Amino acid sequence: MELFPRFVKPGNLIIKKLYDSAESSQSTFEPLVPNTPGLREQLVSFVKSINDAGGSYHRLSFGSGIVMEGEYDIRKYIDNYGVPKNLSGKSVLDIGTGTGFFALECIRRGAQVTAIDIWNADFYNKIREILCLNLKYIRKNIYELDESFGKFDLVICGSLLLHLRDVFGAIERIYSVCKREAIIATASIESQECNDRALCEFVGLKNTSIEGEYWVYWHLNALALQKMLLASGFSEAHEVGQFVLESEPGKSGFAVPHVVVKAVI
Repeated sequence: MELFPRFVKPGNLIIKKLYDSAESSQSTFEPLVPNTPGLREQLVSFVKSINDAGGSYHRLSFGSGIVMEGEYDIRKYIDNYGVPKNLSGKSVLDIGTGTGFFALECIRRGAQVTAIDIWNADFYNKIREILCLNLKYIRKNIYELDESFGKFDLVICGSLLLHLRDVFGAIERIYSVCKREAIIATASIESQECNDRALCEFVGLKNTSIEGEYWVYWHLNALALQKMLLASGFSEAHEVGQFVLESEPGKSGFAVPHVVVKAVI
């Protein structure tokens, strides 16, 4: 059985795009930017400092030409995630927030957002200060989550599972903090030969970024992710999207098929 070569850079393999991204809503975070000239100047200065240092993980557009360059522009793929348009009054947990695209997007849609990741809080504190956001960031890894952390109406976990050794253990942690729904995206196995089987492929690939070395351990197909979610306690799990997550021009040149599954308590 030939599996698709997924996590590659140009020069190693010629990679074929499997799916075209859904039409992007092309939203920006301009509604979150204060009209205060001083704060806008701080934002411009902060964005420039990040760009001068090589950019961030997410490309973040704040409108009026204020763009934080990043490896991935999730705006191109957001319609594949099935995030509700209106999150007013909802609590959201963004697991593995990176540089905060989903946290900011959910705030833009009206949610109260808590975000976690393993990095220090400097970036998030600055964003929160400049944009005057009610954004709660906690330095924590996914395996430290349990019911004592609280329950959230919506839990989002984007492109994290592929970097974790214990995928099912992580999914159990997602369930433990979920009140209603969870949206999980991960690198996927795309082969017609394995659509009817739950399949996990061990990748074992080490890469290097500006933060240091990191590993890609697992790629899953949609059925495997669905079954893990059901086994963890969710009552429903269904696929809501597929896309190829591609690096922005001039970045690392990755093109990684992804699947998105929504689970319901």
